[in-house]
Amino acid sequence: MSSEEWIETTTGNRISKLAQIYGSNSISINDHSTVNSYVLLQGDVPLLQQDESQTHTIKLGKYTYIGSNCQVIPPVLKKTHHGPIRIGSFTIIGADSIIKSASIGNRVLIEPNCTLLDLSIIYDCCLIRKGTIIPSKMIIPPFSEVKGVPGVDFEIKELNSSYKKIIELEAKNLHYLG
Repeated sequence: MSSEEWIETTTGNRISKLAQIYGSNSISINDHSTVNSYVLLQGDVPLLQQDESQTHTIKLGKYTYIGSNCQVIPPVLKKTHHGPIRIGSFTIIGADSIIKSASIGNRVLIEPNCTLLDLSIIYDCCLIRKGTIIPSKMIIPPFSEVKGVPGVDFEIKELNSSYKKIIELEAKNLHYLG
């Protein structure tokens, strides 16, 4: 990774110069997060209810890693209005994923090519396997492993509690080692 390809902030964030970030004033990125090339952060959408407490359309926790070609778009609430999206700390989003969830917890690993549809909620310490589609408004409980496509082979299993530390370490490694 050469410095010509990245913007590095004083809080340790690394953002690819090839990322597409719209509405940057409405996006909060906490310390040590990475936004890779060709990521779309769509922060310029109208919120359904906007008050002083809802100033950000997209909020990323610390050590969040977003893989190449991902789209992070706040969930649609009503035709042209959106709700905010919150992505917790130590969360990894694999390449080519589409994220429209209302909330993703801490220590979540989303493998490549996943789609999380409008208003879905992923609680803490979850593993979303490659190619999985999470339907709109679905709630995934903590410590879950999810895989498949609804109506075809969708499955939710319990995830071993040791993944809590494993996902956190992987998020830190991705930030520091790429």
